[in-house]
Amino acid sequence: MKKTTLRDVAQEAGVSVATVSYVLNNVSNQTIPEETRQRVFEAASKLHYVQNLTAKALSLGKTNVIGVLFANASDTLVPKLVSYGAFLDRLERKCHHNGYHLMVSQIDPLKPSFDIIVERKLDGVFLIDAPEQSFHTVSGNLQYGSPLVVIDGLIDDRLFRKVNPDFPGVLEELKSAFPGEQAYALIHEKTSNLLFQQKIQAYSGLDQDRLLAATNDEDKLRAFIERQGDKPIVVFNEFLAMRAMKYRAPDSLVVVCTSECPELLPEGTRKVVLGRSKADVAYELMVSLLQSPFSPLEDQSIECRFMK
Repeated sequence: MKKTTLRDVAQEAGVSVATVSYVLNNVSNQTIPEETRQRVFEAASKLHYVQNLTAKALSLGKTNVIGVLFANASDTLVPKLVSYGAFLDRLERKCHHNGYHLMVSQIDPLKPSFDIIVERKLDGVFLIDAPEQSFHTVSGNLQYGSPLVVIDGLIDDRLFRKVNPDFPGVLEELKSAFPGEQAYALIHEKTSNLLFQQKIQAYSGLDQDRLLAATNDEDKLRAFIERQGDKPIVVFNEFLAMRAMKYRAPDSLVVVCTSECPELLPEGTRKVVLGRSKADVAYELMVSLLQSPFSPLEDQSIECRFMK
């Protein structure tokens, strides 16, 4: 069977070969109407056009492959592929729509291996909940100038751009919603990024007996909830909240929907949702850095809203 060429795609889409090349290679300095881009993608799909990524990488010096690396500790209560399922789905769709390929890989937070970065020549990396000490290792394995965007993590280094929900803002709102000292309890996932965990706990202003960094120890989760008596409990993450609902009624919880799946929660649950999709914010930041790696872009803090 004859291999489909750029010329075949151009003829099917009714555009020039150059336009097809600009669209499929995601060339940033060309303004292509969205309707034309869609015609090119539809024609390429119809004709089963497959790019020679190896040749493209050699000629352009980039692969258009962006990596997603996340730590998945053995004692986690909610697997990362579950809690980040909606994020990964939306991120992959945005990447595909704009000519990028997404590669997802889990890393062991205790013995991380970053061979995938070197082997696949990733243009950039999203790093999710990784130990602070791994950040520079990842960056050191990337090509010079390739961006690293941290999702749900913190590090005191301006080299890395970070995308996080506005937890300080949420926790300040909670103080207003539950006035008084130690008026509520907080459950969040135990994270590999310890600075991130410490900041959440510090912003809350709660004593240690009102805080739980949840692991897969179900007995510990149940005992913590029972110790809180009638106090409201705030839970970060919908899937973690559904585990907590085994021991508490939904209407006694406030759930901060970090997985962006509020529709999974039963009626009566008080919810806090992100004002923008985490995937959209992360993708836009990554593309800006790919186009201008050393631009003075700021970290992105996503507003959280209490649902009525």
